[in-house]
Amino acid sequence: MADRSRRLLAGLVLTALAALPFAGSAQTQQFYRPPKVLKLGTSSAGVSGTGTVTVKVFIKKDGTPTTAQVTKSTNHGDDAAALAIAKSSSYRPGTRDGTPVDAFYTVALKFNGSSVTTGDTSTAGGLPQATALIRAGKYSDAKTELAAYLTAHPDDKNAQALLGVADGYLDDTAGAVTAFDAAGTIPANFRVVAAKAYADAAVSALKNKQNDQAIALSGKALALQENVNTLFIRGTAFGNAQQYPEAITDLEKAKAMAVAGKADAATLNAIDSSLATAYVFGGAPDKGLAIAQEVRRRDPSNTHIDDTLAAYYNQQASAALKAGKADQAVAILESAATSLPKRAAVLYVQAANVLAQAQPPDWKRVKAEADKALAVDPADARANYVAGVALANSGDKTGPIPYLQKAKANAGSDTQLATDADAALKKLGQK
Repeated sequence: MADRSRRLLAGLVLTALAALPFAGSAQTQQFYRPPKVLKLGTSSAGVSGTGTVTVKVFIKKDGTPTTAQVTKSTNHGDDAAALAIAKSSSYRPGTRDGTPVDAFYTVALKFNGSSVTTGDTSTAGGLPQATALIRAGKYSDAKTELAAYLTAHPDDKNAQALLGVADGYLDDTAGAVTAFDAAGTIPANFRVVAAKAYADAAVSALKNKQNDQAIALSGKALALQENVNTLFIRGTAFGNAQQYPEAITDLEKAKAMAVAGKADAATLNAIDSSLATAYVFGGAPDKGLAIAQEVRRRDPSNTHIDDTLAAYYNQQASAALKAGKADQAVAILESAATSLPKRAAVLYVQAANVLAQAQPPDWKRVKAEADKALAVDPADARANYVAGVALANSGDKTGPIPYLQKAKANAGSDTQLATDADAALKKLGQK
């Protein structure tokens, strides 16, 4: 099945990001991130049992702590140690819209025997801060915040979901998919952006001919949000994987939704092109041919449909040849060449190849078919090769040379054809 990932439904570009409940007016707000303890300091003062001492510290914009005062204490015997620890700790300064600022910071120090811990869980930063940054459209900053948070909380699925959203807005499809996979169940308000990320990843997989991966990714997208575009993607992937019944199911559903939604002609043509191929190779050729002809009528420039029809006629000719009906196979290919002028050269060469398999071959008929191909495209490498071989096998020693030379010159990436043409020239005494 022809790869149609290059022509996805342009008229149905997913507008997933607009569906998130992020206030547009927040774009002009300033967002403050408070200071944070990076490393607790030490104290030479003795610790007097257990308790919690809350200290308010002034942190300069370079992260240096200055004044400190106890604002609350459950054990005043620990106050001196708490002040010393607060003043000797290292801090990340507070920021406003990403710019460091001087700010007060309150830290709760918990004493338990000889150990001291901070009650700071960074709730002012972390997920709330990341959410605020996303609402402000500062997706790179949100991603940085979430990456730091996830280093300390790698199993936080909510943080993974938020990271998926940030990556989605940043068009980091691979990152978004990884994050949403780690999140597991996607919150309802993130499903649209997650669906878009999975669908975009499926398109990338299609372009790389990773059809099974494209099927899996588009399946995840459809589980979150069913729409024409994603059904088209998965249907095309199923078709490319030669899973035609599944392709037909998805593409028929995509077409029904597109028609109901009054999609434009380009959208319907793209769906019908894939559907025609799925029908042709999935056991319903009459349906496929009917749709293919309709697409050709609506869009004469559609080359994918010509590929589908040419492949179908080749399939029919191959069946006739296997049944011992070489003349019928040639007739099918000649008729196809007439109805598919853009594929005529290839089809005439196929007809020449059929005649070359006769025992013995009628080389004049082979040459005549090759000439038909050359009348359509004089530079066609394979047609030139077949014409040269036909002449050589007819006993002509000089006539084949220009054909074979042209075949070799125009072989392009077909290294086998170039090798065959070169070998034939050597047999004719050409170096």
